[in-house]
Amino acid sequence: MQSARPFAVQEGAGPQPDTPRKKGVSRFVELLGRDLGSMFKSGLLALAACLPAGLLVCLALLAESLPLVLLAAAAAGWLTGPAMTGLYDTILRALRDEPGYWWHTYRRVWKRSFRSSLLPGIAFTALWSCLLYAWLAAAPAGPLLLSAVCLTACSLYFWLQSALFENSSAQKLENCLRMAVGFLPRTLAAVAVQLLYLFILPRLGFFGLLTGLWLPSLLAIMLVYPPLEHTLDLEAKIRQVQTNR
Repeated sequence: MQSARPFAVQEGAGPQPDTPRKKGVSRFVELLGRDLGSMFKSGLLALAACLPAGLLVCLALLAESLPLVLLAAAAAGWLTGPAMTGLYDTILRALRDEPGYWWHTYRRVWKRSFRSSLLPGIAFTALWSCLLYAWLAAAPAGPLLLSAVCLTACSLYFWLQSALFENSSAQKLENCLRMAVGFLPRTLAAVAVQLLYLFILPRLGFFGLLTGLWLPSLLAIMLVYPPLEHTLDLEAKIRQVQTNR
């Protein structure tokens, strides 16, 4: 893996350095109380970025044409990559208890990751669209579920890396496999959370619009972040980069 991105520390509210971190539900409540605004705004922007692709893909699905589905994904999916990187970066900063002004940081992350996340955004949009097309075409449930699990895990670890590292898409994909297998129990739990939320999302109504991307992403990242931090010593490396700037 490549070195962590050079994050700049911004002024803002944050916990004392020596304060022990809470765990489990207490940690979740703490993050909501402190960082709900930034996570909600990042999730809303990510949802807005995904809407054009979603609408075009839905129209293509009505035509029952896979080439049109792929064309729709390519036409609007490029927006999803920078938006997901921005969302994951916001959540990771909250988990690191990193103080800062959200909008300034979010804009910088969007600008920095824009080019590198364009093609991955299109690719993941196309893959999810193909999966939806297969589901509507009554493909066998077993392969569909397995594909959804693999794609969800890959998406999770890919956008985590996009927010953390300056490495190529090929390296990110290789690391996705290593992380998914290396942290398998937590990977499966994170995937289950995201797929379950995706399943119940249409039943949540307005609440689903408010929580549609940031909440399942937060829960999934909370599950995989501890072993990721323990294995890669991310926070120490990021602090070192910040000190050297």
